[in-house]
Amino acid sequence: MAKTAGRRKKRAGTKRAAPARRGGGMAHWYLLGAAVVGGILYMDNRLPGPETLATGIKTASVERKQKVVEREAVLARPKQRPVEKAVEQALPMPEKLPAFSGKWFICTTQTDYCVLDGNTILYAGRKVRLADVDTPAIAGARCDAERLRGGDAKLRLREILNEGDVTLVAKGGTSGKAGAAPHLVLRGGQSVGQRLVGEGLARPWTGRHQSWCG
Repeated sequence: MAKTAGRRKKRAGTKRAAPARRGGGMAHWYLLGAAVVGGILYMDNRLPGPETLATGIKTASVERKQKVVEREAVLARPKQRPVEKAVEQALPMPEKLPAFSGKWFICTTQTDYCVLDGNTILYAGRKVRLADVDTPAIAGARCDAERLRGGDAKLRLREILNEGDVTLVAKGGTSGKAGAAPHLVLRGGQSVGQRLVGEGLARPWTGRHQSWCG
């Protein structure tokens, strides 16, 4: 009887312990489910992490292209030059007159490309005065000596002009003669008037005619 009672107690203990083992097995599944849910919530709410290597290279490339475009746009803008100061006195500019390769004459019957006196000529239909010299007068001479020297200056001017092509350069200031535009008359880059000065047939222009008498 004692043995039978002991067996019944062991079986009863075995039956009571079984539910405990079943409950312990479900706890693992609960823990696994909670971990999965927690991982999903973490992935949804986590802050953005550092860029990957490929993403960083792509971003840097885009930024470099933008800087290159901006730099090219700056270089393409034309540089503004500083405003040049106004020239107080206009420089002489070559007179645009037709070229003349013919012969010069004394203004008697000839009415163009001829010599009026020692410092006045007719050129391309206009009256021109040699702007840098004063020569002895002929018509308005105050003495015979001035009239004779004026005639010599007139003939010598014609000879110099017939040596070759001349260039007329407009010169500002008063002409000293009515209707005569002042010009520098150049031949080979040298003033024709200064050649007359060097030969004693003219004086440098001072702004008014001076007498050659005495």
